[in-house]
Amino acid sequence: MRILIFEAFFLLVIFSLHAQQSTTGKFPPEGVDNTGFIFNEKADTEYLIPGVPAYEWRYGCGPTALGMVLGYYDSNEYIDIFPGDASTQTALVNQCIASTDHYNDYAMPLDYYPNLLTDVSEPPAGDEHSNNCIADFMFTSRSAYGNYYGWSWSSDVETALENYLLHVSSYQGFLYTHYLSSFSFDAFMFEMLSNKPMMALVDTDGDGYTDHFITLIGYRQLAGVNYYACFHTWDQSVHWYEWKEIAAGQLWGIYNVNTIEMNILSTDELSATRMKIYPFPASTEIFTNESDALVQVYDVSGKLMMQTTSGEGGRIDISSLSAGLYLLEMLTDTGWKSGKFMVE
Repeated sequence: MRILIFEAFFLLVIFSLHAQQSTTGKFPPEGVDNTGFIFNEKADTEYLIPGVPAYEWRYGCGPTALGMVLGYYDSNEYIDIFPGDASTQTALVNQCIASTDHYNDYAMPLDYYPNLLTDVSEPPAGDEHSNNCIADFMFTSRSAYGNYYGWSWSSDVETALENYLLHVSSYQGFLYTHYLSSFSFDAFMFEMLSNKPMMALVDTDGDGYTDHFITLIGYRQLAGVNYYACFHTWDQSVHWYEWKEIAAGQLWGIYNVNTIEMNILSTDELSATRMKIYPFPASTEIFTNESDALVQVYDVSGKLMMQTTSGEGGRIDISSLSAGLYLLEMLTDTGWKSGKFMVE
C-alpha cells in the first residue's frame, strides 16, 4: 500500500509539471456556484452557438465536455462520429463518451481522493478491454495515471481527440491549448462567431487549483465586463461566468482553453496516406499490399510497440502484440502510409 501511495504521489508530481487535472465528480462540490450570472439587462453584445448538445456528466467531466464538442460536429457535416442522433444524450452517445467497459475496468473500484485504488490500468498489461470511447483515450479514472474516479489530465485531451477520431472515422481533429495571457477575449469571440465550440479547464471554487472541464458555447459583453457561456456537465442549462484567468478567489477562473479544428480527408488524401490492412480484427498476422517495406506499429498512446519488415504477400507477424487497437505506419516507394488494425 505504501508503494502504491508513493507511486501515485510521484505521478502527480511529474504530471503537474506539464498539465493540470480535473478533480470533480457527478455532482458539484459543496459550495460551488453552479448557477452563474443571471441577467435582466440586455447585453451590449451576445452570441450563442446554435445546436451544441448539452450532455450531463458521464464518468468524467473531461470526456463529457469533449463529447459535446464532437456531438456538435456530428450534427454538422462530420456525420457518424457518434452512432445515431447526437443532438441528445442517447444511450449510444453515452457509450461513446464512456463505455460500460470503461466503467468496469477503470472506474471500478470507485475511489475518491485521497484513497487511490488500483484498477486494471496497472501492470500486467492485457487484462483490460481495447479502447473504445473518449474516456478510454483520455485515460480518465486510470489509477496508473494518478486519476481517481472521473478525473482526467489536461495533457491527455489532445490525444483523446485524435485517437478517438482515428478509432471511429476518417476525420482529423486538431486541438490547440491556449492560456488567457496570450488568448484574448476577442480571439474567443472569433471562435464563437465561427461556430466552433471549445473546451476549458476551470477552477470552480476559486481555491487557485483546477477542478473541472467545461464546454464553451458563447459570449456576452455587458457594461465593460466579459462573460463566457458554457455547458458545465452538471445539468443541461446554459451558464454564464466572468471571463477571468484562474486565481485564488476567482470563481470559475480559466486555466486554459482548447480550440478545435476538424478536417475531412478527401478520397485522394485517404488513398495517398492510408492502406488496406486485413483481416480486421486479427490474431497473429495481418496483410497489406506492400512487401519488403519498413513497418512501425504504435499503440493508441503513441508508444512504439514493434518495428519490422513486411514479408512476402505483405505479411506481418503480430503474435507478440496483446489485444487492442494499433496504428501501423509503413514506408513505401511513394512515402509513408498508415492504417489501423485490431488484435483480438
